[in-house]
Amino acid sequence: MKPVSCHSSALLTEDELRVFLERYRKENWHGIQTPEWQARIVGGILHDDGEAVFRDLAAAWEIPEHATVLDVGSGVGTFVLACRRRGLHAFGIEPDRIGQAGSITSIQIAKRRMENAAFAVALGEQLPFRDESFDLVTMNQVIEHVSDQAVVLREAARVLKPGGAIYVACPNYLRFYEPHYKIFWLPLLPKFLGRLYLRARGRNPVLLNQIIYTTNARLRRLTGNLGSDFMTRDMHRDRFLQKSKQRAFLSFRARAVNRMMQWSWIGSWISSAALWFLRCTEGGCEMLVVRKS
Repeated sequence: MKPVSCHSSALLTEDELRVFLERYRKENWHGIQTPEWQARIVGGILHDDGEAVFRDLAAAWEIPEHATVLDVGSGVGTFVLACRRRGLHAFGIEPDRIGQAGSITSIQIAKRRMENAAFAVALGEQLPFRDESFDLVTMNQVIEHVSDQAVVLREAARVLKPGGAIYVACPNYLRFYEPHYKIFWLPLLPKFLGRLYLRARGRNPVLLNQIIYTTNARLRRLTGNLGSDFMTRDMHRDRFLQKSKQRAFLSFRARAVNRMMQWSWIGSWISSAALWFLRCTEGGCEMLVVRKS
């Protein structure tokens, strides 16, 4: 295939997109993820239609027709593309400081995936937009990478219209797993021990230095600090309670717990314990923050 420049204005073909994604992952994630994991992630991006966030939002909040959307940490632009296909006015910002800062950036790839300008290099701590500009602000697997989570959320709240929503999803660091390095990890492992552990496994600890350990409780506290004009919904909790109400659990253990939750004399305690267990073991945190109209 003829070499293509990431600075060209022509839209990428699927084959060119694969080449750029492979190059981007190799340069920025070398020593962080294994080549096998990088190949899997590239394949996932190529087959991702960007609709997952819409599916998650469907049961919790209705996106206005012709909504304006800001994707903070837009990566290679998959979600912004999905929004544009739906007729939404979507834009993305990306600092692209993840990993080792290779010669090609994710925002360069994103700009080659659509004709109209939709992406800008910017930080979540300093959004270059006017107050009340967007109906929906998304931060999908981003909040754990920023420098100041509280400031980023305040900026998202500032640019949000009344009645609008902020969608935040991130890993839960109470699990025995590190989702970026794709390895076993002790919950909230001190960073200095984490760096030693990564080096012992032949990994580059550069990304660990860019991560803020985030948990369900921390994210709820941060969103709760936005003030009385904002209401936070824990979407994992809501889905669990909905399944409980519908008795839609598939596993035997979950069905047994659900039956105990119905007992009048101890059901509330079982329910509280189940929700606590969910917050500690769920692979990620997922919050919807709605601004009152």
